[in-house]
Amino acid sequence: MPRRSTGSRVAVTEDLVARWTSAEWRDQAHGWIRDRVRVTGPIEESKVRFWSVVLKVPVDGGWAWFKENAPSQAFEAGLVAAIDRIAPGRVAPVLGVDADRGWLLTADLGTPLGERRPEDDEAAAAELADLVLAWSSLQRGLVRHEAAMRGARVPAFEDWHAMPYAVALADHLAGLPEGDGRRLSSQDRRLVDDGLQRLGQASARLEASGIPDSLEHNDLHLWNAFRGPTGATSFIDLGDAVWSHPFASWRIALWITRSNLGFGPGSAPYERIVDAGLEPWTDLAPREELRAVLSAAERLSCLHRAESWRRLMADVPVECIPADWLDAPASWLLSAVAEDPYVDAMSD
Repeated sequence: MPRRSTGSRVAVTEDLVARWTSAEWRDQAHGWIRDRVRVTGPIEESKVRFWSVVLKVPVDGGWAWFKENAPSQAFEAGLVAAIDRIAPGRVAPVLGVDADRGWLLTADLGTPLGERRPEDDEAAAAELADLVLAWSSLQRGLVRHEAAMRGARVPAFEDWHAMPYAVALADHLAGLPEGDGRRLSSQDRRLVDDGLQRLGQASARLEASGIPDSLEHNDLHLWNAFRGPTGATSFIDLGDAVWSHPFASWRIALWITRSNLGFGPGSAPYERIVDAGLEPWTDLAPREELRAVLSAAERLSCLHRAESWRRLMADVPVECIPADWLDAPASWLLSAVAEDPYVDAMSD
């Protein structure tokens, strides 16, 4: 198998889809699942992509879900188990976990909020406000559990690291050979240089804000959220998560509000979402002071996405990555340094 250099060690890349669809892997995974729950029918392959595999498991009364991520995001299993212990009901109940292998078995949460989108745009924006408030409240509570989160191996992305990270990623992508879909063109490399000052200013603003880091979901949207019978919101898909500035988590909700619903900054639906996210943090500073750092967090969030894609692509040989995804790290890097990070932002 191809190998990639990771500093002092050499890691092996692997065609993960081939492994996850092999009879050997299926036997191991199915056996592990059957040791933890009573399976009442055939285990189904729900999704298999180069970054994860999800199996749908029939059990008494409904379904359970099994997931394994690519190595760089295998921490999700231990992270979900830790949150389930700290804040029961805020993630899918854990039925089984093997943190070393990144295997996670959880109970079904029902229908994601994304399938219940209201037809009215203002009502849809209100749903996003509820989503952001629920996640922000969980973040606020997780601040005091940093040791448990770090112990679950969730990667950290500190504010001060934004500029050196952007330079290092730009150098790496620009150094890839011609014809590589991940490559950053010389013109785009200059755009990164031109925007570094914006990134540096954002980084400094976040550093000075005094807002503590917490769990940044890094893929927070209505399809990754569920509302239980008590009204509490639960969350899934934490493989992209980072321990970083909490306000970065709201990017997708605000992007959807701007691009899909047509409510921009200053509109009542948009500002309702911002206020919802800020609410759990108002004990630290006045609301307007908190609001002043949001644009900086949004810029940083683009780097979080760039890093998520970079590490996933480092887990597999490049020929295993669908062509449509290859430019994702470069695109997010360019968004992070653009005059307006939302102009070319992607919602996935």
